[in-house]
Amino acid sequence: MIFFSILIALVLERVAPQLVDLKQNNWLREYSQWMISVLHIEKLAAWMALSVLIFPIMVLVWIAAGMFENALFGLFELAFDVAIIFFCLGPKELDSQVDTYLDAIEVGDSDQRFKAAGNIIRGEPLNEFPAQVIQVCKAIYVEANSRVFAVLFWFIVLGPVAAVVYRVLEQLLKTNALEDSLHSVKKIINLVLGWIDWVPTRLTLFIYMVSGNFEEGLQKFREDSGVAVDMLEQNNELLQNVGFHAIALHDVSTDSQAMDLVKKSRGLILRSLVVWLLLILMIAVLA
Repeated sequence: MIFFSILIALVLERVAPQLVDLKQNNWLREYSQWMISVLHIEKLAAWMALSVLIFPIMVLVWIAAGMFENALFGLFELAFDVAIIFFCLGPKELDSQVDTYLDAIEVGDSDQRFKAAGNIIRGEPLNEFPAQVIQVCKAIYVEANSRVFAVLFWFIVLGPVAAVVYRVLEQLLKTNALEDSLHSVKKIINLVLGWIDWVPTRLTLFIYMVSGNFEEGLQKFREDSGVAVDMLEQNNELLQNVGFHAIALHDVSTDSQAMDLVKKSRGLILRSLVVWLLLILMIAVLA
C-alpha cells in the first residue's frame, strides 16, 4: 500500500502540473495570524508557541488517517495516503524547474536563466554564469532531499502525520509564513528541522554516493568540516558538497558544458529516486 501510494503521488506530480499549482501554502500565514489573534501565541515561550501552532494540524491529520484506515477495502486509505504524499511533495516540481533552467541556457536568455535559477536556489542566484551553474547544481541536491526524499522517509517511518509536520515546518521556515512577532518560534523551527532532517539527510547522502561516484562522495563526506552555524545548515552543506562530488565534474565554460553538468546533477537525483523506491518496495514486501 505504501509503495503504491508513493508511486502514484510521484507520477501525479510529474504528469499533472495543474494539480501542482493547487499546492499553495498561503494558508500557513493566515493560520499563524489566526493563532496570534485568537490564542495570542506570541506571548508564549517559543517551544510552547510552536507546539500550539503544530498540534491542531497533527490532530486533524491523525483523525483523518484513522477515519480512512481500511475503509472500502483500503481504497479510501490509498486515496488519502496519495493525497497526503502529493501535497507534502514540493510544493514545486523540481524536475520541471530544472527543465526551465536548461531551456533558458539553451536559448541564451540571461534574464530567464536568472529567474529560473531563483526558483531552485534558496536565496539570491549569482550573476556569473559558471558560478551560477554550480550554485544551481548544488541547490538541486538540497531541494531533492527537502522536497521529496525527507518527506518519503518520514511518511514511511511515522506515517501521514510526520510527513505533514515535516512539510509544514519546512514551509514555515522557507516561505516566511510566520508573523514577525513569532521570530523566536522561527529559530526553534530551524533547530527542530535541523534535527529531524539529520537522519534522512544521511540516508540521502549514502544514496547519492551509491548512485554516483561512491569513492569521491565518501571522501568528501569524511573530509568536509564545513562552516555551518547550525544543524540544518550543516545538513544542506553536506548534501551540496557530497552530491556535487558524486558526479563526474568538468569545465563549464560553455553553454553545452553547463547544460551537461546540470543534466548530470538531475540524473543523479533520478537514480537516487529509483534507489529510494527500491528500498521502499523492499520494506513493503518484508513488512
